[in-house]
Amino acid sequence: MPPHKDSVYRFGVFEFDVRNLELRKSGVKLKLQDQPRQVLVRLLERPRELVSREELRSLLWPEDTFVGFETGLNTAVKRLRETLGDSADHPTFIETIPRRGYKFIAPVSTREDVVEASLSPDAKGHRIIWNPSTLASYKVLRWRLVLLVVSAIFIVLISGKVWFQRPLPPRVLGFTQLTHDGQLKWWSNPLASDGSRIYFTERLPDQRTLILQVPLKGGEVVPLPLSLDRPIMLDLSRDGSELLVGAGDDGHSSLWIQPVTGGSARRVGTIVAADARLAADGTRIIYTGTNFHDVYSVNLDGSSPRRLFTVDGLPNSFQFSPDGRRIRFTKFDPVADRMTIMEAAADGTGLHEVQPGAWGRWTSDARFFIFQTRHADRLDLWALREEKRFLLRNTVEQPVHLTAGPMDFFQPLPSKDGKQIFAVGKTKQAEVIRYDAHTGQFVPYFFGISAEGLAFSRDGQWVTYASYPDGMLWRCKVDGTERLQLTFPPLHVVLPRWSPDGRQIAFNAFVADADRKWGIYLISSNGGTAQPILPGRGDQVDVNWFPDGKSIIFGSPGLANTPIYTLDLHTKSVSSLSGANGLFAPRISPDGRQVVALTSARPFRLMLFDISTEKWTEVPGSGYGYPSWSRDGKYVYFREAEYLGGDNPSRILRVRVRDRHVENVVEEKNVGRMTTGTIGPWLGLAPDDSPLFARDIGTQEIYALDVDLP
Repeated sequence: MPPHKDSVYRFGVFEFDVRNLELRKSGVKLKLQDQPRQVLVRLLERPRELVSREELRSLLWPEDTFVGFETGLNTAVKRLRETLGDSADHPTFIETIPRRGYKFIAPVSTREDVVEASLSPDAKGHRIIWNPSTLASYKVLRWRLVLLVVSAIFIVLISGKVWFQRPLPPRVLGFTQLTHDGQLKWWSNPLASDGSRIYFTERLPDQRTLILQVPLKGGEVVPLPLSLDRPIMLDLSRDGSELLVGAGDDGHSSLWIQPVTGGSARRVGTIVAADARLAADGTRIIYTGTNFHDVYSVNLDGSSPRRLFTVDGLPNSFQFSPDGRRIRFTKFDPVADRMTIMEAAADGTGLHEVQPGAWGRWTSDARFFIFQTRHADRLDLWALREEKRFLLRNTVEQPVHLTAGPMDFFQPLPSKDGKQIFAVGKTKQAEVIRYDAHTGQFVPYFFGISAEGLAFSRDGQWVTYASYPDGMLWRCKVDGTERLQLTFPPLHVVLPRWSPDGRQIAFNAFVADADRKWGIYLISSNGGTAQPILPGRGDQVDVNWFPDGKSIIFGSPGLANTPIYTLDLHTKSVSSLSGANGLFAPRISPDGRQVVALTSARPFRLMLFDISTEKWTEVPGSGYGYPSWSRDGKYVYFREAEYLGGDNPSRILRVRVRDRHVENVVEEKNVGRMTTGTIGPWLGLAPDDSPLFARDIGTQEIYALDVDLP
């Protein structure tokens, strides 16, 4: 039902005046553009009901002429949320229903302007005579008014008591940098502290890992002398005397108990785990099995393993509550690219979701749970109050922002006294470098621009790329001239590809402030509006052109049992490639006769497909990434996977397609620092087939955040 022309919608501290088209906050008028205002009115008309994306599209663009309405609608909703101070991850007013629409979830009340009737003598001065029924109604109205006033006074008193009980929100008071060594801190493994030192894991450019320690106040970083192969710190015992360490291949580590003071480590039976932590009492270990879904408990000597529960995602980063009664952990959903904090009782019962986010830790007094979330491709720290207070026991506490960029913060560790939070702080920046085979050196390339995904036109005169880390699409000539920005937020672009005629660019992208669903887009190389190729279809990545420019090939993000697809751009017909289930990262050869792809099961294997015979063959070896065809189609370049372990550092190889001969090109340890990218370390080829890398020149250090947790 359309609103009355004099309606005023009220929600929270806001009110929207339909007559004047004004949004006010606590009586102060706010600036709101036309499209966000139209979205707000439609949502307020139907509170707590789903308003579909199609309905909003018809409202904002009734002539159906705006091809990129998906991005336009996302932008309108984003601006509306910014005006209301709302969050897509933790909504107070507007909830996103993925792929369907939006819902206004806050209570809404409506006030209509009414004409007040007054009792007075009539025009001739005659006195009004009240009949008995009218007098009775007046008395009832008077008593109702008295009760209303008394109730209002009571509510004000109670509200005042609640207000004075409610403490100020948690906040960060200052930052102190503790390490200055410039090395990569292992992003998926925790920090730990015994009250005087912080222990952590670093990964070096030659793929070695070290477990190190730094004083709580900062200072020299000192490695622990360990004899284990590729050690990764998983946990620290409560008395600070022993470390739980994983050793071996990433995702399939043997578990060890290592004394902090040195000496021999003892193995935890024959357990092989994807991730593990010590139980609260230190007598058992909780770990994820090698199928990445089952969670077990086992004694420190490896005896009496017991399955606690199974997760329909990838569980990791377990944390016990200070009283040992609860377990919280991160569940990663690779299909939706989403992380959720889960909770269960210590015996594995009562598994349920707690909060979107990841890698959380309780404070020692259990009053707060500190965790991290990703929003708009940035990592921030949040505090969730756990304690329940008088008169507020039934309220649902909302998490509070502790950090809000521009630096990423992750792996939070509250100090024992609750006055600090230790975390890894990261700034993102890259420089493109090229390996010169003649000199054997890595040399700067591309004018110092922080970029990844460089792709060159067929004539070698133009280059397109994604800026790093913000993911904007650009194109320019190879000498850097005629530079033009092609896309803008909220699209985050990776791996663009020129059409064979150089007139269009196909690229992969996700909306940075939404559910990070991947899509494929087309845009003119001279600029314009990016058009989704298959609107409404998610998980589209690795787009590549057939040489005739009439079709494209694409895959899914490394998921089991998902095929590789081809799309006729004229008819929009989609078909799957024969025998390609469970493969991803397709790349078609320059002559259009062969396709190279990777298996989704680790270790990745490189597969070659002959289009004429429809047969797949495997390239010898395993563990590959970022395959790229040479310009003449005789070779496929690729990165050997980084998790093969031991003394086998990451390196660039190439296979000669004719006889499947594999040869070494260069070892990445000589880059000097780690390489980086939005989807793992990026690898590309220059027009002369020289390997290109995005060398990480950002910072990644441990910080102490002084906090007030009232």
